[in-house]
Amino acid sequence: MGEPIAGNPTQYMLEKAFEAARLDWRFLTFEVPALDFEGALRGARIFGFHGIMLAPPHRSSVIPYLQEIGEAARISGQVNCIKQNEGRFSGYNTEGRALRQLLEQTGAVKGLRVTIVGAGRIARAIAAELAIVGAGEICFLCRRPEKIEQLTKTLVEQTPLTSCRAEELAADSLFAIDNAQVLINATPVGPNQPNEHLPLDFDGLEKHTIVADVAFNPPQTHLVKQAQACGCRTVDGLTLLIEQAALAFEIWTGANADRQAMREAVEEFLVL
Repeated sequence: MGEPIAGNPTQYMLEKAFEAARLDWRFLTFEVPALDFEGALRGARIFGFHGIMLAPPHRSSVIPYLQEIGEAARISGQVNCIKQNEGRFSGYNTEGRALRQLLEQTGAVKGLRVTIVGAGRIARAIAAELAIVGAGEICFLCRRPEKIEQLTKTLVEQTPLTSCRAEELAADSLFAIDNAQVLINATPVGPNQPNEHLPLDFDGLEKHTIVADVAFNPPQTHLVKQAQACGCRTVDGLTLLIEQAALAFEIWTGANADRQAMREAVEEFLVL
């Protein structure tokens, strides 16, 4: 459920995942304006949908309708996945969890210094998840640091995180990246504009830094290419998109998701 949702590959990807798992399930896409959202949730409950994937603008407005909510979703205020069980809605955020799990494939997250570019819904979800599992320090780089001020306080008060701050990212100057162990772009920069640049100075970027980009079309954004040229390990947005959808699949079905089948589906859909 979302508005707008045209061009979203999630339906095709998850239908292929159901097929690979031999589940007689369907994934349906609904264009739901904000004014109709409450009614749409009633319909989902009445018709017994096992789960719901939420796209903007519904990820924060759904919270009053949930009977249970995951910790990262609660702290960030961002729910993208709902499981229904006997009429009860449980809300989760699989975006932050997906990136955390992908980062953990390269080593422990605990104690790491993390820089997140952006202050929107994905940035908030990622920060909450990484703070809960023990990231040492989180710095947001954004155009309006005041937008994220309340979350920085909440993260320090309600998670093991000891240091969290927001710094202004100006469009007319480069911000030096010289102290981050993890660098994450959680802004819209990248989709369909692979040569668009973030105002970052990569001279201080070290090989041990892990660089992630949430943009998935195309997955080889300028940031990913720049990081790879510096010898950094990278997590591209396509891999992240597949992982967060796979986690939702597993929450709903209790079965393992075939991530390779999902990758092939989304690559076919996006003609990559």
